[in-house]
Amino acid sequence: MFETSTRAPMTSAEEYKYAKLAMEWYGWGSPIGLGILLVALAAAAVLARIAIFGF
Repeated sequence: MFETSTRAPMTSAEEYKYAKLAMEWYGWGSPIGLGILLVALAAAAVLARIAIFGF
């Protein structure tokens, strides 16, 4: 029914390599991170405009 993993645990070097790859894609310098940052900046600009000038 369930298969158990027969893979050996990762070494420290392998863990570092995969963590680095994950941060390159999901970090703030990635397309996803930059998109979130852009949306957050736009929302902050709209909220600042509403706070200053009102609706």
